Amino acid sequence: MNGTGLLSQPALQAALLAAAGALAYWLKDVPGLVVSWARRFFISTLTVDSRDEFLFSALVEYMDTHPRLRGVNQFTARSVRRGTAYQSLDDDLRNGQPPRAYLSPGEGLHILRLDGRWLWIRRDVQVAQAVFEKISLSQFGRSPARLQAFLQAAIDTRAARETDTLSVYIPNPFHGGDWMRARLGSRRPLASVVLKAGQGEALLADLERFFDSRERYAQLGIPWRRGYLLYGPPGTGKTSLVTALASELHLNVCTLSLASPIVTDEKIHTLLASVPQRSLLLIEDVDAFFRERDAAHAQVKLSFSGFLNALDGVATQEGTVLFMTTNHVERLDPALIRAGRIDERVELGYADEEQLRRLYRKFHDDAAAAEAFAREKAGQNLAPAAVQGELMRRFGATPP
Repeated sequence: MNGTGLLSQPALQAALLAAAGALAYWLKDVPGLVVSWARRFFISTLTVDSRDEFLFSALVEYMDTHPRLRGVNQFTARSVRRGTAYQSLDDDLRNGQPPRAYLSPGEGLHILRLDGRWLWIRRDVQVAQAVFEKISLSQFGRSPARLQAFLQAAIDTRAARETDTLSVYIPNPFHGGDWMRARLGSRRPLASVVLKAGQGEALLADLERFFDSRERYAQLGIPWRRGYLLYGPPGTGKTSLVTALASELHLNVCTLSLASPIVTDEKIHTLLASVPQRSLLLIEDVDAFFRERDAAHAQVKLSFSGFLNALDGVATQEGTVLFMTTNHVERLDPALIRAGRIDERVELGYADEEQLRRLYRKFHDDAAAAEAFAREKAGQNLAPAAVQGELMRRFGATPP
């Protein structure tokens, strides 16, 4: 039987077809494998995703300012607040400070030449229970140095913008278990808060010792947390002091209202466990929420026992610093301010003569006039805020 006759046999034809099919099946992945191999050895890629809030935002904002990246023709727009003085976007709008739009390369692939080298950017957006974004930067060459330098430039630009600002966080009204940045405020030097001699400096030193003592707390088996109670009449600088301390130590401020509808016995544990690192937790007017361990009004969904348990809870962040303020310390339940929950109590009272002199010279540097002003006002039970208001009316914001 010749070769032609052999190939004409149905069984052999079927075998050859099967072999060819198998070979084609095994070879179908070769192009993809070659591309994957080439990418692995000849292309470097850097990926940032939206789960890293700081890094992703820094990259998006940097791409908006980069002239070459503004040269693409498909963009994703993101609003960024310009105001720093107000609590919310609504407040910004009412006060004539609308956000500005940051433009960055849109979803899909973008190819451009940057600093003499080809760079391509892929942006992917996935929409499920939450929106998840990913940006990948790729270039020829195995060294990631240029991509790292590009990302570091984005980080440095963002950091420079926020060096002189203070981040203020509030509970996220949409999730209820985490925090969202409500605004950026100007950092405030401690010297700008005129307290009784040494008060601010003593608190600052105490906080610095606390942040340096993590190992000591661990050796003693004590939770690494610290609590302060600031009490005194309205206008004595309680909130200003917390802001100034956070500014001096480059910390965030997380403000928590116990009357918020999302602050419940269930959610407060999650909130305290998710306080951003290096933050001061501020609960103002704590006396206003409970009356003899009962909710002071219908808006308060949190029970007194739930609040105490959350303060003591094992989930509370290590390194958390709590500041509570009150105008009426006598109304506070002793259990709330016992040792272990509150470590330091600081009274901020009416302005004494030394404060009056310093407040006056803050607006008008005349020692004799300041002395006369202090003698005149001493003993009148004036809060520093009231004195400052009077001096503002007399001298204005600009020193004479």
